Amino acid sequence: MRVSPSAIAHFARCLSLLIGLGLGLATGSVQALTTLDRAAAVLSVDGAPPRHTEIDLPFHWDAVHGGSTGSARFTFEVRATTIGVDHALLLPRVGNSFRIRFNGQLIAQRGSASNAYDDYSKRPHLAQIPAALVAPGNRLEIEIEAQSVRKAGLSRLLFGTATEVMPIYASQHDWRVTGSLVVVVISLILGSIALLLWIRQRDVLYLIYASAELLWGLAMGDMLIERPFLPWPWWGVITYSAQAAAGMLICKFALIVVQRNRGALRSAINLVLLLCAPMLALALIGGWPVFELLVLLPSQLIGLGVAVLVVRVGLASAELEERVLAFGMLALGVVLVRDIFVLVIRPYMNLFGPWANHYGEIAWTRYAWVIFGITLAWLIAERMRRLTRKAQAMNRTLAQSLAEQRAQLELVFERGVDAKRHQARIEERQRLTRDLHDGVGNQLLGALALAGDQGLSRDTLTKHLRDVLDHLKLTVDAMHDTEGDIASLLGALRYRLDPRLRAAGIDLTWAVKHLEAIEGWTIDGSRDLQMILFEAFSNLMAHAGATQASLRAWHATDTHSVCIVLADNGSGFKHDLDVTSGGHGLANMRARAARLGAALVIKSTPAGTVIKLNVPISRPPTIPTTQL
Repeated sequence: MRVSPSAIAHFARCLSLLIGLGLGLATGSVQALTTLDRAAAVLSVDGAPPRHTEIDLPFHWDAVHGGSTGSARFTFEVRATTIGVDHALLLPRVGNSFRIRFNGQLIAQRGSASNAYDDYSKRPHLAQIPAALVAPGNRLEIEIEAQSVRKAGLSRLLFGTATEVMPIYASQHDWRVTGSLVVVVISLILGSIALLLWIRQRDVLYLIYASAELLWGLAMGDMLIERPFLPWPWWGVITYSAQAAAGMLICKFALIVVQRNRGALRSAINLVLLLCAPMLALALIGGWPVFELLVLLPSQLIGLGVAVLVVRVGLASAELEERVLAFGMLALGVVLVRDIFVLVIRPYMNLFGPWANHYGEIAWTRYAWVIFGITLAWLIAERMRRLTRKAQAMNRTLAQSLAEQRAQLELVFERGVDAKRHQARIEERQRLTRDLHDGVGNQLLGALALAGDQGLSRDTLTKHLRDVLDHLKLTVDAMHDTEGDIASLLGALRYRLDPRLRAAGIDLTWAVKHLEAIEGWTIDGSRDLQMILFEAFSNLMAHAGATQASLRAWHATDTHSVCIVLADNGSGFKHDLDVTSGGHGLANMRARAARLGAALVIKSTPAGTVIKLNVPISRPPTIPTTQL
């Protein structure tokens, strides 16, 4: 990550101002500034009678009075070295609500003890003092109202001219407010990106990191909200629990990265995650600060334990990710040690006498988290890069494998096509052999038998041989695929039979309209349709004694079929002939119509015969023949 020179300069300026402020607070003067660190105080705890005492600042109400509520009034004698100019009073931390009077005049006021929403102890405050109020000797009074376990108190104060105090206030505001805003924004961005990665890839590591960053952003955002969405102590339970859970989730994340997510540390992390919200509720709602300590101290110690483990594993590892994480945890561990001592041990254990307070101190962890969070984001990015490269390699391998499989499938397919073609040729030869044997062959045998009959006329034998020849020609015609074009098939039939019809003295009327092609039509279908019509025409020429005939074909839209009708003016079938179950010719016609899925209707009277055939265009299941 590239850092701009302006950002470095701004960081150096803030750091120098903070160091200057720290030195000024320690020595009691920055230029002509005055540090106020001792006051006469009147304390009222839980409605008890007021108690007068001397107090050294900073003063942490919860560290002294536990979960009690109350109020305190601090009185300072302040000397001004410069008269006639505006002055200012810097309060790095004060709360929960407060009022400030200078020489009896109210100069600042924030909140009230009865308001469970407002909390003004989070930010630094600046009280402007007009020049008219400033005298060589001055009396300063600060009254605070403390809510139970809400970190009320008063830090050391800085008094001086406005031009001297304002830059220090701006620096503190940058660190505590603007700095918190930067932390929140970075955490929300990193957490949202990790959450999107988890939604896309369902890797639990991304979910843990996203949850940690989003919870940390919520906890740090509390610094920016002087009036939260929920009243105290419910808002405190949410933000404090979010901070504790975020720390434990980051520890879990680190253990997963170094592949040590097991054992006592993992159990301790899970225990804190499970108990942090109930114990903090007891601390804040029940007014027992010791339960807050039972969450803060174990979570900080667990963080140190995880840091030690990750540093030890990372420094001995050859993996870049683990080494980077080790250095990040080392830096965070140093900050944790400082915060544990300053923010946990000193205020709650009351160690080292006058140094037992931290009110007004800034937790360094909130800023170290940004650096550590960016480190973790880099780890996730590196993990994604590695997984992407692995996926690309797998894709290349898979593509090569698919190409090989495709080549094999194409080879198998080609072999299958060749096998089908070979099988189709065999079936076609078998069909042709069957047609020639059953049709032409039988007719030739009949012709041979007729030829041996001495009493048979030459014309009868000639007619029989013509039937054989026409049958053979139609068999050859049926071998050509018409692709469902029924009109072409009918035209070929007319061409073959027209000479015989003229020779028989039959005038044929032909009325074939444009016909829609039939889906799924096969050569076998062409053969069956030709043989049905050939049989009908043969009966017409041989037995009907007709002089006129007509063939009409059209597309019947009501039945969605091709309708073919052959009619003649002949004598019809003999009265003793059952047209439903009559000779082999009619039986063959019905069998072929059934294979086509067509409806065959035959009506015969002494005035003529009508044969109607409905061939479905969509080739429905087999339709039985119907008797009119």
